[in-house]
Amino acid sequence: MKRAPARPSSVNGHRKGHVPRAVREQQLLDIAEQLFAERGYDATSIEDVARAAGVTRPIVYKHHGPKDGVYLACVRRARDEFQQTLAEVAATATGPIELIERCGDAYFQIVERDPRRWLVLFGSHGPLFGALGDELAGLRLGTVARIPELLRPYAPGAEDEAITALAQAAAGAAEQLGRWWIANPSLPRERVTGYYRDFVWAGFQPLTGQPKRHARHRVHPM
Repeated sequence: MKRAPARPSSVNGHRKGHVPRAVREQQLLDIAEQLFAERGYDATSIEDVARAAGVTRPIVYKHHGPKDGVYLACVRRARDEFQQTLAEVAATATGPIELIERCGDAYFQIVERDPRRWLVLFGSHGPLFGALGDELAGLRLGTVARIPELLRPYAPGAEDEAITALAQAAAGAAEQLGRWWIANPSLPRERVTGYYRDFVWAGFQPLTGQPKRHARHRVHPM
């Protein structure tokens, strides 16, 4: 049996009973993420989260609601952070190939840092059906919807449908490559990112109106 995280005696320097709401909210999400990654969604309970945080069940409910709410909050936080990274990449990229490459690398850095966390929060290893499944699908589509916004400046004449279709393909390719990489961990991240870049650029290049050229560039550090 896997051990639960040790109960903290304080949270970011705040003693028990004096933890600000925002700090407690983030602590609960940090603990929940760890438990979801180690045990999976079904095997993790509100009691587990509360026990590891050193609080009672009502405290968890007060901040995030039932387990569905805790899980959604974890996914929402992770996707918000990733979308912020994409915005930062777009602001500094010097061209479409670099944009695709650096966005892909940012995604695969998440896979590399903690494959189990990625599977739970990004890799569709959480609940897929019912109201929670619908909420999770909406969060995923929210991330995918950012892709056309990032690509549009490099293909101003392209039809919206074409860029939207490419965004769906790019998101699906990233997820499937992530799964493949986890099964083949000896591959360096730069190679996986290169495969992703070449695939997405092959689909996007015709929409830009640029002459066909290969996308062999080194991955830029984030």
